[in-house]
Amino acid sequence: MRRLPVFLLLLTALAACGPGEKACPAIALSEGISLDVPPEVTRVSLELCWAGACVTESAPGGEHVFVPTRGLPTTPVRTTVTLDDGKPHVLDVTPVIAYPAGEACGGGVPVAKLVVTSGGEVRQVP
Repeated sequence: MRRLPVFLLLLTALAACGPGEKACPAIALSEGISLDVPPEVTRVSLELCWAGACVTESAPGGEHVFVPTRGLPTTPVRTTVTLDDGKPHVLDVTPVIAYPAGEACGGGVPVAKLVVTSGGEVRQVP
């Protein structure tokens, strides 16, 4: 008889955590542009222009570069990537909302991913 209240308490606790609920991890993404560049690139400069304003960011080279950009829209952004060779690569990039643990957990921010090929071409990838 004394076990019945404990059993009911455990059953209630288990029912409250039903199988349909998803636990969301406490992680976040930063809004910005990521670039995959050939390892021989030592410096990357990125100019982003939208709504009449431009932001210029620089980062050391490497295989993976991330340039945080606050206020990044989900509309086309005129992007100029300049590598070690000093030649500007201009393209329109459209950031998308990415979620760190899925849309149901929220926390989405605008991001874009660019790739610099070994031939020096810059393109956006999904």
